[in-house]
Amino acid sequence: MTSEEPSTSLAAAIASRVTGSAPVAVQRFATGARHHVFDIGFKGRPPVVVRIGDTSARTEMAGAVYLSGLLRPRGVPVPAILAEDVEAERPWLVLERLPGTDLGAVIAGLSDGQLDWIAARVVEAQAIVAHTGAAGRYGYAVRPEQAPHSAWSHVLDAHLARSRRRIAAAGLFDASLVDRVQNKLTEMRDAVDRIAPTPFLHDTTTRNVIITPDGGFSGIVDVDDLCFGDPRYPAALTLAVLMAQGGPVGYVTAWLHYAGQTDDCVFRLYVNTYLLDLMSEHGQAFNRNELPSTPEARRSLRQVFEACSARIGQ
Repeated sequence: MTSEEPSTSLAAAIASRVTGSAPVAVQRFATGARHHVFDIGFKGRPPVVVRIGDTSARTEMAGAVYLSGLLRPRGVPVPAILAEDVEAERPWLVLERLPGTDLGAVIAGLSDGQLDWIAARVVEAQAIVAHTGAAGRYGYAVRPEQAPHSAWSHVLDAHLARSRRRIAAAGLFDASLVDRVQNKLTEMRDAVDRIAPTPFLHDTTTRNVIITPDGGFSGIVDVDDLCFGDPRYPAALTLAVLMAQGGPVGYVTAWLHYAGQTDDCVFRLYVNTYLLDLMSEHGQAFNRNELPSTPEARRSLRQVFEACSARIGQ
């Protein structure tokens, strides 16, 4: 059943088998660069979400199952998993459909008060995750002992190396921009490596934070693994995205305020690391869900990078 290419028909077949009901609407979500994720509607019963991975995604899907069991009982508002087959040729999950849409789709129309409330709820969820335990290691993993690095700076090194490879391959930005951030990281390495390995949700950005139609906080989706390191990292990614898109950066100010976190030179180093990451996505093919790269978008991103670089003397 799941050997075929991820498609609306495959998602509908999985949903029908799990629920015993025939879908009346099937639509692929427009965001996401890794899995194929579908919104499935029915007549007379709540909708569901079907996530289908490629043949290499089994570990990620199994991670989502484990972390749902770890985090939901603690109060992290991730959707319930209704059914799963992570051993299928194309592993899949069927999940509760949280009401609403990604923050990024509606953020421009939200008030400062609504953004403040959402930021506080994200911080609450991150605080719960922070108490799930660490093992003295850093980076992306499902369990703390599986984290791959012995120092936080090594995670940034790997992040920059990936951006360098992508930027060089696409040829749309100057790869020497990576050298500037790498050199600044070298200067700051001692301070960076004094940071403890706190577990956090690394992708609670303008994506994966679900907002209800009335502007409330619905929950968090797509938790396949955690990151162990500086919990400001997802706030830095969120700021990079909002700066690049001209969005309300005060949302991140509220996030840092509620979390008791500082916007210092290390934080701005993270922001520039993520701006390079956004550059590196230009010209890449992920799962046929990527946006086209335009000269205007590239020019704007470069200008934001230079402005952020000036703040840390880079």
